[in-house]
Amino acid sequence: MEKIFLFLITILLLNCVEIFPQQSGKITVETIDKAKLTKLIKDRKGKILFLNLWATWCVPCREEFPSIVKLASEIKDVEFVGISVDFPDEVDSKIIPFLESNKTNFVSYVNGIEDDEELINALDKNWNGALPATFIFDVKGNKKVFLSGSKSYDEFKKEIQKALTQPSPKRRGL
Repeated sequence: MEKIFLFLITILLLNCVEIFPQQSGKITVETIDKAKLTKLIKDRKGKILFLNLWATWCVPCREEFPSIVKLASEIKDVEFVGISVDFPDEVDSKIIPFLESNKTNFVSYVNGIEDDEELINALDKNWNGALPATFIFDVKGNKKVFLSGSKSYDEFKKEIQKALTQPSPKRRGL
């Protein structure tokens, strides 16, 4: 009976680690589809969104990533989110080890949109798909900035500050 009780307690504790990953310090990566991406962009809850698309195999992505982690720790008025375009089956073998090694402090997803064109068009029809790519959306979910290629800490900070100081669009007819 004692063994069954210990087994059940162990299972319960393991499930709590999965339910509360931020409290345990464990990094988790969910798959994001088009519906979740659209919801992420539109449901801003008063915060600007800094959305970075990257991959573990992309050298410029890996080089700029520490700057994003640093900014996420410094700027609390912005929601930072990363989307890896690695394959979803590489979450445990590549994505999470990369995020852990960078002490990532923001939510990260892996792209689950099968068609690359669909992902590109969901973010910016003029984007050619090159990585890294960063999009900044205002509090209403309107895209304000698109940055293609590797950027420095200072370049990111400048764009974030501009987005934070831009007035929010007012609704017409109210």
